[in-house]
Amino acid sequence: MDNSQDLKRLGGRIKELRMAKGLSQAKLGLLILKDQQSIHKVESGEFNPTYLYLLALSKGLGIPIKELLDFE
Repeated sequence: MDNSQDLKRLGGRIKELRMAKGLSQAKLGLLILKDQQSIHKVESGEFNPTYLYLLALSKGLGIPIKELLDFE
């Protein structure tokens, strides 16, 4: 089963939320102790983030985790 489209949609949602907060990938990475390349891979759908990664993203963005998944 190919989930690449789902990962791209999730990544697009994360990018949308990050940009709405006025954060660069590097700045978000600093907030959650991840590097900019890691953020880029998630946003481009190249990386399947774990629950803990998504939790860190939601905290870094200052939003509930369910907002990350609200893209359907």
